Amino acid sequence: MNLLSAGSLFVLCLALLAGLASCSPAKSPSTPTRVNLQLMWNHTNTFGGYYAADQNGYYAAEGIAVTFREGGPKVDYFSPVIEGTAQFGDGGSDELILSRAAGKPLRAVATIYRRSPVVFFALAGSGITRPQDFVGKTVRIAPGLGPTLHAMMAHIGVGRGRYAEVVTPSDIALFASGSPPVWSAYLNAFVTEVEQAGCKINRIYPDNYGVHFYGNSLFARDDFIAANPDLVKRFLRATLKGWSYIIENPAKIGALIKKYKPNIHNAQEIAGMTASIPLINTGEDHLGWMKPDQWRGMEKILREQGVLTRPLDITQVYTMQFLQEIYGRQEDYRRSANGRLESRE
Repeated sequence: MNLLSAGSLFVLCLALLAGLASCSPAKSPSTPTRVNLQLMWNHTNTFGGYYAADQNGYYAAEGIAVTFREGGPKVDYFSPVIEGTAQFGDGGSDELILSRAAGKPLRAVATIYRRSPVVFFALAGSGITRPQDFVGKTVRIAPGLGPTLHAMMAHIGVGRGRYAEVVTPSDIALFASGSPPVWSAYLNAFVTEVEQAGCKINRIYPDNYGVHFYGNSLFARDDFIAANPDLVKRFLRATLKGWSYIIENPAKIGALIKKYKPNIHNAQEIAGMTASIPLINTGEDHLGWMKPDQWRGMEKILREQGVLTRPLDITQVYTMQFLQEIYGRQEDYRRSANGRLESRE
């Protein structure tokens, strides 16, 4: 995976912060608008930017009071947004595509994880360093990650019959035993737990083998977006400021999470947040920015893997309206020699 150097990342983050600060927020009403944000998982570093936007007062400055609704492995995080008990949701972009195809009127307003946090990994001494090394071996598949594995292996010309798959719990001792030898997980979650436990690993990123998936996106229901465009814009603007803050201050993540989940492993959350930075701030363009080609590519892979079978207009899965209003159109910017995004005007 191509990662930004610390220097260029710092310069880019400063540019992004300056750009967001230049946007004049709406005057806060005396009574803030209350909204619920449905998370896809338990409180963790995955949602650090939202916590920063809340606790640093960015939502309050936009006249918004936010309540976070915790998700988890058995939580349907789309239903609260569809039913209107939550106004916004944060969840997997591939699942959002499938939900839209199933007739659920949900639409992404920004993509937070612009590279997927899904990674395959093996013990450092195993000799497994690339997907070609999976041949003849068993791969541990976390829930929902089968299509990523199949697409990656198909891209390098390896059929499903040449490797085995197994479902196991996230168990560090089991991984350390080397059986199964290849595991899949999220970079900012179980992978960092394994490394924090002292295991040395080899990482294999699907993004390096033709599988370019977005990770988590911020979404809302179509009619809510249409009826409340100013609120959506203000919420997104504050959210992006929160993500800018935590990108520059990943060591603050533990203190932010403790408000919602007191018993955390601070070092593990910091490691997860630090690992997430190049997935969120890719250095290609703005935080949250979405590309039509990326959405089309995801649709193509899901169809090739037989996961997506229903008709779908992929342009209805996302809207660029609010990102363009906050940042301006991407084509209105150019990258200077030092990596900053500068106006063409």
